[in-house]
Amino acid sequence: MTTNAVGVPMLEAPFTPEALAVPPTDYATLGDRYPALRRFGAALGDTRLIPLPGNGGARLLGKCEWENPAGSVKDRVAYALMADALQRHGTRPLGELRVLEYSGGTLARSLSLLCADLGVTARFVLSSASPHSLLAFLAEHGAQVTLVDKELGFLEVVRSALRTAAEDDGWTLLYQHRNPANLLLHEATTGREIVRQLGGTAPDVWVASIGTGGTLVGVLRALRAHFPGVRAVGVTPRELPYGSAEPPNGLPKYAGSGGMGHGIRQPFVTLYDDEIEQRTVSYPEALEGMAEFRRLTGLRIGSSAAANWLTARRIAETLPPSSTVVTVLPDAGSPEEWARLDA
Repeated sequence: MTTNAVGVPMLEAPFTPEALAVPPTDYATLGDRYPALRRFGAALGDTRLIPLPGNGGARLLGKCEWENPAGSVKDRVAYALMADALQRHGTRPLGELRVLEYSGGTLARSLSLLCADLGVTARFVLSSASPHSLLAFLAEHGAQVTLVDKELGFLEVVRSALRTAAEDDGWTLLYQHRNPANLLLHEATTGREIVRQLGGTAPDVWVASIGTGGTLVGVLRALRAHFPGVRAVGVTPRELPYGSAEPPNGLPKYAGSGGMGHGIRQPFVTLYDDEIEQRTVSYPEALEGMAEFRRLTGLRIGSSAAANWLTARRIAETLPPSSTVVTVLPDAGSPEEWARLDA
C-alpha cells in the first residue's frame, strides 16, 4: 500500500475487500459512555423516501437526508467517524482527543456540531471557496480551520490534511475516503432504511453522487443483499469527472461532488468499478435543477441533490412505468447557493 512517511495511506492507494473486514463499532457502549454521541445518533436516520417528479417512465423515489440533525447525509458519516475515533481512543481522557478531517463543507458542519457537544477539539481543512455561512458556523462551534487555495482543487485539500496528520501524530485523522466506518454505517442504516421503505418492491436503479463513495457503495451493498439485480449509477461533476486524468481545477462544481483529477478514483468505489455506471452533471445544470425542483415541489434541495435527481430522471425516462429508480437528496442547499438563484 502506498503511504506517506509515517504510514498514513495515500488517497490513491489500493483498497481491498479485506479492508472492510474490521471489528464492528460498539455504538451502544460508546453511547453509554458519551451521552452527546448517543443523543446525536438517536436523532439520525429514518428520513423519508418520497416520490420525485419525472418526465414519464419509471417511478422516482428520493431519500430526504436534510431531515438529519445537522441537515445533511454527512451527519451519518460524522457519527460513524466520531464513534470510530472514540473507540480507538479508548478510556483515555476525552480532552486528549483532537480530531482532524478535510471536508467539502457539510461534513465539517456535522462534525463541528458533534465535537462541540462532546467537548472534543476539532480541526478542518477546507477549500478557500468554502461559503461564509459554513465558516461562521465552524467558528461559532470552536473549530480550527485551515483553508487551501481553491485553484488547487479538492485533492490538495485532502493531501494537506494527510500531511498534517503525518507531521503531528497528536491529531486523529478521521479520513472519510478510507475509513470503513463511513461505508459500513451507510450499509447498516441508509441502505437498510431504503430496503424497508421500499416494502418489498425491487428497485431497478440506485443513483448517487460519488463524493467519498460511502453512500453510493454502502447503500448498493444493502440493496444488493435483497435485490441482486439493481443497477448502480455514480454521478460526478462534468467539470472534473470521476477518474479524470485531467489535473484538479478551480472551476465551480456542485457541492460534495468528489472529482479528484490525475486519474485518482475514490477507494470505496474502486471495489465496484466494473459495476457502477458513470454520469456527469455540470454546475450550471445542478443550479437549474435546484430551481426547477423547487418550482415543481415547493422543496429546497442542494446542488448535489439536484444532480442526483436530474440523473435519476433521465434514467427513469428510458425505463417502463413498472420500474423504480431510487436516489438520495443529501441536503437542502447552502444559503449562498440559494442567494445566487434568488438574485
